[in-house]
Amino acid sequence: MAKVIITGTPGSGKSTITSKLKEYKIYNIGTEMLKHISDKSISRDELRSKVKYHEILKVRKAVFDDLEKLKGNIIIDTHTSVKTGKRYIPGFSKADLSVLKDVKAIIYIDALAVDILLRRIGDRTRQREDETAEEIEEHRSVNMGLASYYAVYLGVPLYIIKNKQDRLDEIKKEIENVLSELFSE
Repeated sequence: MAKVIITGTPGSGKSTITSKLKEYKIYNIGTEMLKHISDKSISRDELRSKVKYHEILKVRKAVFDDLEKLKGNIIIDTHTSVKTGKRYIPGFSKADLSVLKDVKAIIYIDALAVDILLRRIGDRTRQREDETAEEIEEHRSVNMGLASYYAVYLGVPLYIIKNKQDRLDEIKKEIENVLSELFSE
């Protein structure tokens, strides 16, 4: 059994890419958090604004406890951080990282700020704060630092994969090659 974390800035394309990896078990942290929230009327995008931070921490603990009970090779799909106003909330707390076992690597899906902005504008299924390319660039910078920290803490390699516009098949193949290598070790 092994785990690989696929993470990135919201709008970088990580969930789109993971949805194409049909041969792998995908564990989406945001989706799993929704299952543990008592107020079932809250959407994924409202988690950061309508749920108190102390409740989020309890829910995350339950989600990570559930994750550790799963068998087989698992891809963890989550944000590197979540931005609320001027505040960045790490996607993994130290407590989250300390319970994760058998993580082989972190794959950070990156995209240009302008590409992320265009994806966010075009995605009518999600409710995201209006941002500029400059604010997204700041978020990417914060996320690169956090992804590096997560990799150091876990003692695993960090892969950075650039998700360029209209190159989904190429990106998927690149990630599949990395996953195949990691899961065969």
